[in-house]
Amino acid sequence: MNDWVPLLQSLAWVGLILYLVHSFTSQLQQLFDAVRQRIRAGSSFRAGPVELGADLKNLERVSPSGPDANPPEDDWSKERDEIYKSNCGLFLTHIIEPSDEEGQEYDIFIYLIRHKSQYFDDIEKAEFFLGKYWDNKVFTETPKDGLLGVATSAYGPFLCTCRVTMGDGSVVRLSRYIDFEMGRVFEGRS
Repeated sequence: MNDWVPLLQSLAWVGLILYLVHSFTSQLQQLFDAVRQRIRAGSSFRAGPVELGADLKNLERVSPSGPDANPPEDDWSKERDEIYKSNCGLFLTHIIEPSDEEGQEYDIFIYLIRHKSQYFDDIEKAEFFLGKYWDNKVFTETPKDGLLGVATSAYGPFLCTCRVTMGDGSVVRLSRYIDFEMGRVFEGRS
């Protein structure tokens, strides 16, 4: 009988731990959700030496100047203008919204915009590459109803690369980190 005591004690401890985990699962989930919401809302969370999140309100506030502002002395403006020119005024952008798809956090709409123009008639096609979770496929799109892009769902941020083939055969290469930072606006909504 004494040989069974250590085994029974071990089984009792395992049973107690399983019971406690089972009994407090919803409370633990609520705690983890609250921490996650707080971090997404821009607050930091500290647990011992670990701090997660950042208070974005601490960033230095910069204000736009009027059109008569003095240009910088170095080549900042030239570099910026060259980016507009080399991209043909094209940029990747994205919008997110909470996903109803199981296992996915957000539905994501990735598309091209053009600086100060809605004009896409000079584009032959755009090829979007999202990475291994999309089986390393290249998604080829053409302008449709004034839009040029793809829609997907994801559970985490990722990098999107895009090759835009212009009508003259030249290629513009773009990239965008598809982050979930704007997901903060959805926090606390029912």
